Parts: sequence; structure tokens; C-alpha cells
Amino acid sequence: LTPKILPRMAATLLVLAAPGFASAWTNPCESHANSDLPFCDMSLSLDKRATDLVGRISDYEKLGMLVNTAEGAPSLKIPAYEWWSEALHGVGDSPGVHFGDPVPAATSFPQVQTTSMSWNATLFGLIGTTIGTEARAFANLGHAGFTFWTPNINIFRDPRWGRGQETPGEDPTLNGVYATEFVTHFQQGPEDKNHLRASACCKHFEEYSLEDAEGVDRFHFDAIVSQQDMQDSYRPAFEACVSMGHASGLMCSYNSINGVPSCADYDHLTNLVRGTWDFDGYITSDCGAVENVYDTHNYTQTVEEALNVTFAAGMDLDCGSFASRKHLNSSLAKGVLKWETVDRALVNLVKVQMRLGLFDDEKTQPYAQLGVDVVNTRAHQQLALEAARQGITLLKNNGSNLPFKGGSGIKIAAIGPHGNATLVMQGNYQGVAPYLISPLQALEAYGDVSYNPGCSDSVPCKDDSGFSDAVDAVDNADVVVMFFGIDQTVEAESRDRSNISLPGRQQQLIEIVAKTATNQGKPCVLVLMAGGSLDVAFARDSGDVPSILWTGYPGQSGGQAIAEVLFGDVNPSGKLTQTIYPQSFANEVSMKDMRMRPNGTFPGRGYRFYTGDVVYPFAHGLSYTSFAYSWASQPTKALELKAVEDRLKMAKFASASPEVLSLEVDLQNKGPMDGAEVVIAMISPPNAGYFGAPKQMVAAFEKVFVKAGGSQRVRLSVSAHDLALATEDGEWNVVPGEWTMKVAGLAATTFIM
Repeated sequence: LTPKILPRMAATLLVLAAPGFASAWTNPCESHANSDLPFCDMSLSLDKRATDLVGRISDYEKLGMLVNTAEGAPSLKIPAYEWWSEALHGVGDSPGVHFGDPVPAATSFPQVQTTSMSWNATLFGLIGTTIGTEARAFANLGHAGFTFWTPNINIFRDPRWGRGQETPGEDPTLNGVYATEFVTHFQQGPEDKNHLRASACCKHFEEYSLEDAEGVDRFHFDAIVSQQDMQDSYRPAFEACVSMGHASGLMCSYNSINGVPSCADYDHLTNLVRGTWDFDGYITSDCGAVENVYDTHNYTQTVEEALNVTFAAGMDLDCGSFASRKHLNSSLAKGVLKWETVDRALVNLVKVQMRLGLFDDEKTQPYAQLGVDVVNTRAHQQLALEAARQGITLLKNNGSNLPFKGGSGIKIAAIGPHGNATLVMQGNYQGVAPYLISPLQALEAYGDVSYNPGCSDSVPCKDDSGFSDAVDAVDNADVVVMFFGIDQTVEAESRDRSNISLPGRQQQLIEIVAKTATNQGKPCVLVLMAGGSLDVAFARDSGDVPSILWTGYPGQSGGQAIAEVLFGDVNPSGKLTQTIYPQSFANEVSMKDMRMRPNGTFPGRGYRFYTGDVVYPFAHGLSYTSFAYSWASQPTKALELKAVEDRLKMAKFASASPEVLSLEVDLQNKGPMDGAEVVIAMISPPNAGYFGAPKQMVAAFEKVFVKAGGSQRVRLSVSAHDLALATEDGEWNVVPGEWTMKVAGLAATTFIM
């Protein structure tokens, strides 16, 4: 943190505690009765060790170990274990996590949607390392489990989805990069390649992006998805998470897909995930999803059949209590569920625990030594601040209205329900933050601040009794900052929106305050906090609102990052990772319609396919400086079809196919400030936007810092997979013809023949 802001910190975080597995887990192999048994022999393969262990557990004990609140196996000194811990953007509240002495808090990073707007793959990995380190420390201290159900990598399919805030956005490529970088670094570092630091679990597999909309909830929803959309939109991030990130956990979702509940889909969970993708980990249901197979999807006639179709499909763990000893016994006794299925699930679960080192000598394991001294460190605080700085996105800045000119005695009017936001900045799936720097607190470092929420009832803004006081605050100010948006009362798990406009009378108050500021010749800015789209076309088009800043939910240091951007200590560099739609989209498009591609009156979804008007496009974001692009090396003019096809086939996973061409650009900072720029290579296939082909797609991106007056050369790689399209049958085919490569205002073509 910079010296300007002194956060209110929990002093107890400085207390040191002895590392180790504490009371939550005791190593069964420390028992003399077990130490010479094969499952404790570290020279054996994990498969042999896990198989040996499961073979020694009594049948009675086995049936208590297939739910998230797993019982132990006393006969082998195996303790009970809670599989469900959360760490989406910091160690989070969940059944397995306990905040209290000596770890009363954990670093709270921006919500994932904000972090993704940094477009910084290195940052994704650093955050993964940091959260994984703190997560393991919590686990070692007995304050969490070792298995964390993060990240959420579903695409942000619809702006109304209450959980879109948890995801990296709408683009499958970006989501895949996030999944790969976050999971890789969360799970492991260079200090120990033989064990996992903590286990990550990619969720929600798959086609999950509806909570409760238009008369159907997630427990009943059957997602009707074409093979083409499944292959190029809904599935790529999960393939990357498994095949590139090597996730040790996967969660199947509540919904059905084309009539088959996700957790009962053998073709997806076993043939695809474990077969084609080589997944080596455990698969858990979402919480209650096994029961839903029976009672909401009505996929089976009996409880016993529901247990069999889920575990036999490849699922290993029921988050819930449906797979109780009573139900399992009944299914086994009737010959529906087989013991070999139970044993296979337990082997998969035990192998992950063994990879975490829970059956090995902790003295030889660096991750087992992590303690309270690695939680909420100064470096972690700084990284959370940096993530917020890089994610904040400048949508509009007419006349170089921002940054504000600082100076002693400057008077700042902070107006709106989010001016003093604290918990709002965390979004959902949050933990206890060590501190939360509100915008109001941060602005006090820059001047004399007066704060008026305007909306007396906060975000709903149905009560306008405070409007006049808010307008009067403009009279005594030099600059005006309007803080508006939504929060978890509007968008959240189990809560989708039907309206993507600002709630209540927020727009009216913005217009009144902005007009007053304009009439008095005072600079003003609209700062928005939200996870999903807000139709702010009125502000985009208004001469009274010269600047708009999109912050998402910026985490524990969000207020500081906002203030630094407003006053020019930080040059904004974020770019949107979602399309900002108009309200007309929500009026005309059913949230239950899973189609991505336009068809007739259906306009399609996302920047790759959507044919309608937008408020702000995907990848939009401005800077206080100006960047100029020029070609250093254009892509190859022509490629042979067979050569590209051969390269596509070289890798087992299409997304891991090798490079077939590259392009290089020189990026020059021609403005007055140092700044960072996101350099994105967009590619358009032959017949772009027609016959099911995307209009454009992200092929590669890099975040580059350039000093004022300086330049950087940026190389971007295009793989064989980037030059392939999904067919209606869900296969990847290299498409001959003219492909267009665009980087900012530059364009070049490559012909595949």
C-alpha cells in the first residue's frame, strides 16, 4: 500500500503459530500400526497406495466417506474430513473454513470479473499462488480443508446471470487462460513438485449460467445446447483447466444438459473428462445436485437408481447428505450400486489427499510448513491493490476530464449509494477481509470530502428524500464523484436479474447531479460498481457525464485504487471482458435460451456472435495516454490446409495445438503518462458472421507496460486451433479461405489453401 492510505488492520494477524496439520488432520501413517503398510510407502505409485488403502477400509466406514462431510475410518486412524472449502478471490466463508485466531482474515482480492479486466495472465498466476498459499496455511492451522472449490470458469453467457461476477467473462479463450494460470499456480509452486499446495476444483461442469429466471431455477433447468455451441463456447475453459491447468478437482453442475443431469452424464464425466482429457482427480457434485437427479430432474424413479447413475457416471463425492449410509446401503443391497463403483470413487478421493501430502511425512514437505506468517502479508496486500488498479476500466473520458487535478484544499463531493462502499467491494464468495478501504476513506487522502448517498434507501434508490441534499453538495465542491451501481441484493447466487438498468431512481439522481455540476463548470465522473452489465447508454450519450469508470467489485483496496485512478496516480488499463448490453437485450432474449449463434430474430450472444447494438463492446477500455500501433512483422500470407490440419492433430487436446503463425507489433506510448496497454489479436474466419461462423475471436493477448515516449515490441502467437471452427457435430475443422488478423487498428490477412 502507498503511504497515503493506512488501512485498519487486524493486529492478531501478526501472531505466529506453529505450522502443521493441527487438529483438522492427523497423518494416518504416523500410527505405528500403519507405518509399514503399502499405502504409507512413498516409493509406490499413488494408484497402488490408494488402492491398498481403500481395500483396508471396512465396508461400514466406506459408506460414510462419500459426502463432503466425510466420516473418518477409525480402524486405520483416518480422521473425518470436510471437502468443501472456498477460495474464489481469497479464502472464503464455507463449511470447511473458519476465521478466527490466529487467522481472523485473509487477503480479499477483487472479484474475478474485475481481475479478468486486467487481461494480465501473469497477474492471474500470482493471485493463484497467493490464494493457494494462504489457503494451505489455513489448512495447516486447522482453519480450512485442503480442497478448495475454485475457480468458477463458466462463460458469462447472459448479463442477467447473478453469478457472472465470479467468472473471468464471456470469452472462452480468456476463461481458459485464467483457469490455466490460476489453477496451475494455486496448486503448486517450484518448491515442491511432488505434492499439491492446495487442490483446486473447476466449476460448474457444464453449461451452467442460470440461477432462477422466467419460472425455472437451476435445480430444474434443462440446458438445451447444440454440439457446436458446446464445443466452442461452453467447454473450452474446462478443457484448459483440466488439460493445461491440471486441476485435481471438478464439480458437476445442478442443471441437466439436453435431458441428462450433469452429475449423471457418463459420456461427459468419464468418456470425455477422464478419457479424452486425462483428468486425474476427484469429481464432486454441486451441493444437493445428486438429490436433484431424483427429485427435481426426475431422471430416475428411485433413490437407489439416482445414487448409481451419478457414481457410475464418474462422480466421486456427493456434496450433501443424499449419499447417506442408509441410502447407499439400500442401493448396494438391491444390486443397483456396485461395490467396485464405491471403491473407484474412494480411490479417486484418497489419491487427491495423498497428492496433498496428507499421508506423507510433513517434515519433508514445504507446503506443510506454511503458517500464519504467509497470510495477509504486505506483499499480498500490495498484490490485491495492484489487481484492482489493473482491472478498473475507463469507459468514457470526454475532453480529458480525468484525471482530476489535485491540490491542497480541493473539495470533493462523493455522491451515491456506493460512495462509502466496503463489503460491497468484495462481491460474493468472499471471506473476512483484513480491512476494506472505501472510496470515501481513500478520497480523504486527496482532499476535503463531503459524502451524501442521495438514495436514502441505498442501492434500491426508491426513496428520493435525500436527492436535494445530494444536489446541494455540488455547490460546495470543486469536483464531483458519483458512485452508483448494484450489489448482492440485486445479483448473486440464486438471484438473476430481469432488468439490467440501474435500480430505482439512480439514473434520475445521476442526471440531476451531473447537470448541476455541468452548469457550475465542475468536473464530474460516474463510478460504477457491478458484476454484470448495466445499461448506462444515457450516461454514455450525455454531455453532462464526461467520464465513466467501471470498477466491478474491486476488493479490499478497491477504494484506494479508484481514488488513485481518479487523480492520476494510476493510469487505467483495464478492458471489458463482457459485452455491456442495452436493456432491450433483456427484454427480447430469453435467459433460458442457451444458443450462442444468431438465428432469425434471435440476435446471438457475446462479442463473437451478437448482432445487436451494445452500450459498450467487449474489450473496450481507455487510457490517460495514447498508444500507436505499427506492424513489425505481419502474419504469413498463405498456409497450406494440410499443414495446419496436421498441426491441429499433433496435440491430443485441440487447445494445446502448436503455433502455425505469429505476428509482431510495435507499441508506442505517444502520450504524457506511463501506461499499460492490452494488446489483443482478434481473428475473423472466412464468412465471418455467416453460416454459424463467429464474427471474431480472441486468439492471443498480452499486457504490456510502456513508459511515456517509449515503445515495446509485442509478439502474439496463433495456433492451429485458432484457425479451426467447430462444426455442427462438435468437431474441430480447419477452415480454408481468407482469415483476417486484427490488432487494434491494424489488419492483415492469411489465406489457407
